[in-house]
Amino acid sequence: MPLSAESHHSPELEPDRGDQSGADAGAEMATSSTLAPPWKTLFEAALDAMLIANNDGVYVEVNAAACGLLDLPRSALLGRRVADFLPPDTNFEAVWQAFMAAGQARGEQQLRLPSGGVKTVEFAATAHIYPNHHLSILRDITDRKRTEAERDALSRQLEQWVISSAEKLQRTEAELRSQQQRIDDILNSLECVVWSVHPETLETIYVNAAVQELYGYSPAAFVASAELWFSCIHPDDVPLLNADIKALQEDVKIDREYRIFRADGTLRWVRGQARLVRDKAGRPLRIDGTTVDISESARLDAERKQAELKLKEHQATQQLILDAIPDLMMRVNREGRILNLISGGEITLYSPIIPEQYRFIYEGFPHDLAEQRMHYIQQALDTGRPQRYEHALELNGQLCHEESRVVPIDETEVLVIVRDITDRKRAEATQADLNQKLKLVNAELNRLATIDGLTEIPNRRSFDQALDLEWQRARRQQKFLSLILCDIDCFKPYNDNYGHLAGDDCLRQVAQVLNGVVQRPGDLAARYGGEEFVLLLPDTALDGAIEIVEKIQAAIAQCRLPHAFSAVAPNITLSFGVVCHRPAVKEHSPRELIHRADLALYQAKARGRNGYVVADSGD
Repeated sequence: MPLSAESHHSPELEPDRGDQSGADAGAEMATSSTLAPPWKTLFEAALDAMLIANNDGVYVEVNAAACGLLDLPRSALLGRRVADFLPPDTNFEAVWQAFMAAGQARGEQQLRLPSGGVKTVEFAATAHIYPNHHLSILRDITDRKRTEAERDALSRQLEQWVISSAEKLQRTEAELRSQQQRIDDILNSLECVVWSVHPETLETIYVNAAVQELYGYSPAAFVASAELWFSCIHPDDVPLLNADIKALQEDVKIDREYRIFRADGTLRWVRGQARLVRDKAGRPLRIDGTTVDISESARLDAERKQAELKLKEHQATQQLILDAIPDLMMRVNREGRILNLISGGEITLYSPIIPEQYRFIYEGFPHDLAEQRMHYIQQALDTGRPQRYEHALELNGQLCHEESRVVPIDETEVLVIVRDITDRKRAEATQADLNQKLKLVNAELNRLATIDGLTEIPNRRSFDQALDLEWQRARRQQKFLSLILCDIDCFKPYNDNYGHLAGDDCLRQVAQVLNGVVQRPGDLAARYGGEEFVLLLPDTALDGAIEIVEKIQAAIAQCRLPHAFSAVAPNITLSFGVVCHRPAVKEHSPRELIHRADLALYQAKARGRNGYVVADSGD
């Protein structure tokens, strides 16, 4: 029967002692070490280890769970002393006598097993459940303790990983911003309109500066209004564009000539190309497209050559865009011949591909990689549907990963798009390795989410959760629950005159004072909002709450935090609203408790601040 004078509270292991009549019934339930029904049935069916010892600390009855916990059969366990399982440096006689006098003990204890092993258990012990018989209930928490230790270690590893990842993320973001700026410069230099819209709402995500010249409206106007695009289209062409939008959902690339009205009312012929972009899961992400003014080529034969030249320039520009794309893009026929290298991208190949020379897939790649690529080329041509796959290969002594997409162009050709995903795969591997560890530290991360970032004490969310829990406990056990709401007097003048950095430091120092005053495990000091703080004191009567307020006042006074702009005192002071309440069985919400504390705080400030007011009983 492990015992400890100082122990953690474990209410779920606490035996029900009942009233005096229950003790008399306990005296009748057995006259020897053998239990009588129904006690015997309950005793043996219990999942926790239950043991009964006599006045000398010798076990006289145990259940099956106790035998399993202590690795001994019942016959070997009966007659053993409690001291047989305690650490050798335990002063058993002193602990046993203290337990007999106190009548109860609970907490955590390490047990020595006959096999030489050690187990950690939670225990709850009750003396004199009937004359000369004392009950202990044990629960094995060895694995939980080991898991907690591993969780703490993983939490420290995760913290280091997060710091390292944040630094890498900052570097990556800087590179992305630089790349984005280069792309924006290219797009804004184009004569064609380049745009992206939402696939469902058709709200403009991006449009380059060329839209001003073609439509007469600024890019900001299209971003502000999703209807502006369609309001510019000739009414007779609207059904065609609506049909094109529906066709995009089937991954059909749109190439349409239609008419628009500029802002000044003039009619223009344009050519629009668009395609639907999906995310990795296949969900529509956006619609990308370009729009080119073809009015002159549609109306005047004499200027057709000039229009064709513009078209060639546009195609050259498109090729510049393709060349800027990091993906490798090439046309391949059914036999595996590379017909055209559209974009070399940033992909490192085994050997260079000369666009002017015909070349087969098998000539430029390892055989197994070529076989895999040809398989998906055939699949795309046979099904008429795009194919996607990933593959690994070794380049320059390093393992690389590529993602390939095979898009059928017609019945004989496909477009092969290859993207380097080595960094992503490495990140996924790192993430996969951390996923299991993250599961173990999720609880700790949840705890961190309840800490106020400035003061490093529990925040409003943590307080709300604790208040609901302690309110239910106080209502169930019919115990007092005290709440103290306080804030810093004249804090706005402090902030205005000393500056916000000094104000933040003041909040931190006050928070540490409050957190240092509350010592019991169940007590909670939290930041309620702004310069307001709250203290939750379970199982605390009004006298105890007032004592806490006085301790806080003394501690704040010792800090001597200067406040030359206070109307109350030359140093920082606090005002308090105190409420103490024992919830009735029918009271289901603690919100009235907060309201009463808030009113009391208001009265304390109205009375001149630097004091406290106790809320009325609320009855």
